[in-house]
Amino acid sequence: MLPRISCLPRCCKRFFVPARRVLGPEHFAHFWRMVILVAALQGRRSLSKITQATAERRTRQAIAHFLDGDLWDGPCALRQKALDTLRQLGWRPGDTLYVVLDDTQQRKRGKKMDAVQKLFLHADKVYARAHIFVTCVLVYRGVVIPYAVRLWLSQAFSRQERISFRKLTELAAEMIDQLVLPGQGKVIALFDAYYLCPVVVQACEDRGWAYISVAKKNRNFFPQGRDRDKRKLSRYGRNVLRRDGRAVKVCGKPHRLAERVGRLSKAGEVKLVFSRRVRDRAWVVLVTNRRQWSAKTIVAHYQQRWGIEIFHADYDEKDNLYRGGQ
Repeated sequence: MLPRISCLPRCCKRFFVPARRVLGPEHFAHFWRMVILVAALQGRRSLSKITQATAERRTRQAIAHFLDGDLWDGPCALRQKALDTLRQLGWRPGDTLYVVLDDTQQRKRGKKMDAVQKLFLHADKVYARAHIFVTCVLVYRGVVIPYAVRLWLSQAFSRQERISFRKLTELAAEMIDQLVLPGQGKVIALFDAYYLCPVVVQACEDRGWAYISVAKKNRNFFPQGRDRDKRKLSRYGRNVLRRDGRAVKVCGKPHRLAERVGRLSKAGEVKLVFSRRVRDRAWVVLVTNRRQWSAKTIVAHYQQRWGIEIFHADYDEKDNLYRGGQ
């Protein structure tokens, strides 16, 4: 059993106090105690472990009600904490900030949970009941800052609850539209091939952001925008790398890079970078709307996307505490 915490530790005040403005005094005391408790527990977190850690001074139902059913605004508290962290890291207008978008599957063992459906879990290679979340993190000076998490609702569940259905890509575009920074910065959005679609690309263009994404190799490309010269990336990229690829070190690691400018289906005028690590047979296609950037710069920027994988790995430890899309 953990020792009882009667007051907010002085060492934690800098982290928690900014959230008071969002939560209000009636929820703030529950909020900081719950966060400290979840952080202090070892192994897999669960409502039962939290109840035991409080010496059963709080019931499972009371804890679940605060996490799920109470009126405090969890998404707003997360956004506010993300912006406060940016300021503490020395954010200045004009600095480069990475906005990384992705989705993750969370396996669920509960018998009665909203929006759960049977999915193929790519990590475990099995079919199981799970939720899908769209996530957004900020990466600044190498620090990964969670900004937003949204629960995806299936068409059947949305129809049942009379909620408007939105695709994963539409949720990602909404996150881009609603992201607020403490000042103007050089924002670079990073995402994988699934989100390289008109709705997300247009959201980035509307904000004036640069974006970098991986492209699937079944996409059509028109070099130099020539409408009659349609190429399939799977064959075109392999040939370009073989003929024009050059050895370049990116962040100390050797790569073979080649680049082309043209029009990509469902993305518009872009620059492509074909990249393959030395001694690897596999290669990838990176896409960006900043056609003036060099191939080395594009690959170096995209490597910052690894931050969201770290976030997902940590998030998996707490997945069974997560409720309702907050």
